Amino acid sequence: MTDSGPVVFKFGGTSVGGGHRIRDSARLVAAAEATPVVVVSAMAGVTTELTRIAALPSGSSRTDALRTLLERHREAARLVSDEDVPGGPHSDRPALERRIEAVGEALARGLEDDGDPRIRTDALVARGEDLSAALMAAALRSLGVPAREVDARKVVRTDAGFGQAIPRDEVTVRLAWKHLFPLVSKGVVPVMQGFIGADDQGRTTTLGRGGSDFTAAIVGAALEARQVTIWTDVDGIYSADPNRIPGARIIQELGFEEAVELAYFGARVIHPAAAKHAVARGVSLRIRNSFNPEAPGTLIRSDRRETPGVAALAYKPGTALIRVRSRPHFMAYGFLSRVFQVLARHGVPVDLVATSHTSTAFTVDRGEELSLVEEALREVAEVKVVDGLGTVSAIGRGLLETPGVTGEIFRVLGSTPVHLISQASDTSLSFLVSEAEGPEVVRRLHETLVEGPSA
Repeated sequence: MTDSGPVVFKFGGTSVGGGHRIRDSARLVAAAEATPVVVVSAMAGVTTELTRIAALPSGSSRTDALRTLLERHREAARLVSDEDVPGGPHSDRPALERRIEAVGEALARGLEDDGDPRIRTDALVARGEDLSAALMAAALRSLGVPAREVDARKVVRTDAGFGQAIPRDEVTVRLAWKHLFPLVSKGVVPVMQGFIGADDQGRTTTLGRGGSDFTAAIVGAALEARQVTIWTDVDGIYSADPNRIPGARIIQELGFEEAVELAYFGARVIHPAAAKHAVARGVSLRIRNSFNPEAPGTLIRSDRRETPGVAALAYKPGTALIRVRSRPHFMAYGFLSRVFQVLARHGVPVDLVATSHTSTAFTVDRGEELSLVEEALREVAEVKVVDGLGTVSAIGRGLLETPGVTGEIFRVLGSTPVHLISQASDTSLSFLVSEAEGPEVVRRLHETLVEGPSA
């Protein structure tokens, strides 16, 4: 490797899912042209398992579950230290096994903590990333690559929003340059945990599901990286769900805003917060497959060079539509404010919104508890909830400015009933259809707008 500039490699849970996968991912780091900062997720399924263990009562079931989890990591430790390279690849194994034991003891102590459950949970689930970072650093050293663990708690400074902490950018930039850049400049690979940080009191915080992508974007932005590579288990971002649309294809280049919209509306390859952070700071992202590293993946950039038009279709089932119509004596100024105050008070996130003088309609995930929200809204308005819907989103560039694109979309829709239309940007047009018709609508749109000769 040569020090031609900072880059960041992030490996997701499937890419570090066991000893063999960690070793293969370490080889990708070893083959990199520049010394990368490496960010790792917990092994696939570990965060979910730690959350489950944290909810178990004290006793043999919890002890057995914890023992099984640690044994999985011990097995990985045996595998990552088995490379036959000059310099004694097994020297890390005793230290690595002691590290796993220490994490296990910390987990056992944390499980008995009866303090604030939010603080306790964050401290517990973060241990999965602690273990992955130790294993990845050992795997790199076994390949002869200088590597050092750097605790993300010393780099990513956040607020005290346990479970969904928000990074504090200025402090994090300073800490990243202090703890990471000196290592990179000497050709030493820093290996740090994704998903976690610490507040001003040093308490462990987590960034929410998919937070490892967010960590990679934060670190990349802080170090002014040339590129952040998200290593995952797919070849890139597809123009539609390849499991549903046979003609779906990898998008070679995608604009940041398009990537954010796709991530939000169903393409789960990149976390929306990571894409948004990169947008704000001009850091390029590349999605690549650690299982198929020969594939070039998808480059996400701020100035996509392809011609305007629809690049991808996303479909998000499980949507509920709430229609709110003002009563005559509430038609005065402030009606919409009252509606959204109710939503904010109950913590209900809204996806799409359409409004007129006397009414508004918005979508929420069907999994949200809506009974109390309905009750509160009925105090000021007539309310109707429509269930069994899905959101179809056409994503691309120039959708507002390019003549005929919107017309072509609705020509393809034909007689399909549309319950709501929302277009607030030049990169996406979303609308609601029934869940029963959603997949077929996406297929027709993709065939015409992406696969077709004029697409």
